[in-house]
Amino acid sequence: MLVPARLLQQLVPARRLRKCDSKTTDLHAELIKALQSKRFAQALDLYELIEKRKPDEPRWAHRKGDLLRRLGRDADAVVAYERAVHLYSARGFDARATATAKLVFAIDPSRGKVLEWAETEALLRPQSFA
Repeated sequence: MLVPARLLQQLVPARRLRKCDSKTTDLHAELIKALQSKRFAQALDLYELIEKRKPDEPRWAHRKGDLLRRLGRDADAVVAYERAVHLYSARGFDARATATAKLVFAIDPSRGKVLEWAETEALLRPQSFA
Protein backbone atom coordinates (compact mmCIF):
# COMPACT_ATOMS: atom_id res chain seq x y z
CA MET A 1 0.00 0.00 0.00
CA LEU A 2 1.42 3.37 -1.01
CA VAL A 3 1.00 6.16 1.48
CA PRO A 4 -0.13 9.43 -0.08
CA ALA A 5 2.18 12.40 0.50
CA ARG A 6 -0.58 14.32 2.26
CA LEU A 7 -0.97 11.51 4.79
CA LEU A 8 2.77 11.38 5.37
CA GLN A 9 2.75 15.15 5.97
CA GLN A 10 -0.03 14.71 8.54
CA LEU A 11 1.91 11.98 10.29
CA VAL A 12 5.26 13.77 10.32
CA PRO A 13 5.58 17.56 10.54
CA ALA A 14 7.03 19.18 7.40
CA ARG A 15 10.15 20.41 9.19
CA ARG A 16 11.02 16.81 10.06
CA LEU A 17 9.93 15.19 6.80
CA ARG A 18 13.34 15.32 5.14
CA LYS A 19 15.09 14.10 8.24
CA CYS A 20 12.88 11.06 8.81
CA ASP A 21 12.55 10.20 5.14
CA SER A 22 15.62 8.02 5.42
CA LYS A 23 15.43 6.97 9.06
CA THR A 24 13.07 4.44 10.54
CA THR A 25 14.05 5.58 14.02
CA ASP A 26 12.21 8.87 13.55
CA LEU A 27 9.11 6.96 12.52
CA HIS A 28 9.60 4.78 15.58
CA ALA A 29 9.64 7.87 17.81
CA GLU A 30 6.45 9.09 16.14
CA LEU A 31 4.93 5.65 16.66
CA ILE A 32 5.73 5.73 20.37
CA LYS A 33 4.10 9.15 20.68
CA ALA A 34 1.02 8.01 18.79
CA LEU A 35 0.63 4.92 20.97
CA GLN A 36 1.12 6.89 24.18
CA SER A 37 -1.47 9.44 23.01
CA LYS A 38 -3.85 6.62 22.02
CA ARG A 39 -3.94 7.80 18.40
CA PHE A 40 -4.30 4.27 17.13
CA ALA A 41 -5.23 5.09 13.52
CA GLN A 42 -2.02 7.10 13.21
CA ALA A 43 -0.08 4.27 14.88
CA LEU A 44 -1.40 1.78 12.31
CA ASP A 45 -0.32 4.08 9.49
CA LEU A 46 3.12 4.37 11.05
CA TYR A 47 3.40 0.59 11.40
CA GLU A 48 2.71 0.32 7.68
CA LEU A 49 5.35 2.93 6.86
CA ILE A 50 7.91 1.19 9.04
CA GLU A 51 7.05 -2.17 7.46
CA LYS A 52 7.68 -0.62 4.05
CA ARG A 53 11.08 0.64 5.19
CA LYS A 54 12.06 -2.67 6.80
CA PRO A 55 10.09 -5.36 4.95
CA ASP A 56 12.17 -8.24 6.32
CA GLU A 57 11.71 -7.34 9.99
CA PRO A 58 8.99 -9.52 11.57
CA ARG A 59 8.43 -7.59 14.78
CA TRP A 60 6.63 -4.71 13.04
CA ALA A 61 4.02 -7.05 11.56
CA HIS A 62 3.71 -8.74 14.95
CA ARG A 63 3.23 -5.47 16.82
CA LYS A 64 0.77 -4.27 14.20
CA GLY A 65 -1.20 -7.49 14.77
CA ASP A 66 -1.14 -6.84 18.52
CA LEU A 67 -2.60 -3.37 18.01
CA LEU A 68 -5.23 -4.58 15.56
CA ARG A 69 -6.27 -7.30 18.01
CA ARG A 70 -6.47 -4.73 20.80
CA LEU A 71 -8.78 -2.67 18.57
CA GLY A 72 -11.02 -5.70 18.01
CA ARG A 73 -10.02 -6.12 14.36
CA ASP A 74 -9.20 -9.82 14.61
CA ALA A 75 -9.39 -10.57 10.88
CA ASP A 76 -6.81 -7.87 10.12
CA ALA A 77 -4.71 -9.00 13.08
CA VAL A 78 -4.60 -12.54 11.69
CA VAL A 79 -3.23 -11.22 8.38
CA ALA A 80 -0.51 -9.26 10.19
CA TYR A 81 0.36 -12.21 12.41
CA GLU A 82 0.59 -14.55 9.41
CA ARG A 83 3.06 -12.16 7.80
CA ALA A 84 5.06 -12.18 11.03
CA VAL A 85 5.05 -16.01 11.09
CA HIS A 86 6.58 -16.18 7.63
CA LEU A 87 9.13 -13.47 8.39
CA TYR A 88 10.15 -15.07 11.70
CA SER A 89 10.60 -18.39 9.96
CA ALA A 90 12.63 -16.84 7.14
CA ARG A 91 15.01 -15.36 9.73
CA GLY A 92 15.36 -18.68 11.54
CA PHE A 93 13.28 -17.77 14.60
CA ASP A 94 11.32 -21.01 14.51
CA ALA A 95 10.09 -20.93 18.11
CA ARG A 96 8.76 -17.41 17.67
CA ALA A 97 7.17 -18.36 14.32
CA THR A 98 5.43 -21.34 15.92
CA ALA A 99 4.24 -19.28 18.89
CA THR A 100 2.81 -16.62 16.59
CA ALA A 101 1.17 -19.31 14.46
CA LYS A 102 -0.46 -20.69 17.63
CA LEU A 103 -1.80 -17.20 18.28
CA VAL A 104 -3.25 -17.11 14.75
CA PHE A 105 -4.86 -20.50 15.36
CA ALA A 106 -6.31 -19.31 18.70
CA ILE A 107 -7.92 -16.31 17.00
CA ASP A 108 -9.14 -18.18 13.93
CA PRO A 109 -9.13 -22.00 14.15
CA SER A 110 -9.78 -22.23 10.40
CA ARG A 111 -6.18 -21.04 9.89
CA GLY A 112 -4.65 -24.29 11.14
CA LYS A 113 -2.52 -24.56 8.00
CA VAL A 114 -0.34 -21.69 9.26
CA LEU A 115 0.47 -23.62 12.42
CA GLU A 116 1.18 -26.80 10.47
CA TRP A 117 3.43 -24.86 8.09
CA ALA A 118 5.40 -23.21 10.91
CA GLU A 119 5.93 -26.50 12.74
CA THR A 120 6.99 -28.23 9.52
CA GLU A 121 9.47 -25.46 8.71
CA ALA A 122 10.94 -25.74 12.20
CA LEU A 123 11.38 -29.51 11.81
CA LEU A 124 12.94 -29.25 8.36
CA ARG A 125 15.46 -26.57 9.30
CA PRO A 126 18.88 -28.00 10.13
CA GLN A 127 19.74 -27.50 13.78
CA SER A 128 23.18 -26.43 14.93
CA PHE A 129 24.21 -27.51 18.39
CA ALA A 130 27.55 -25.72 18.56
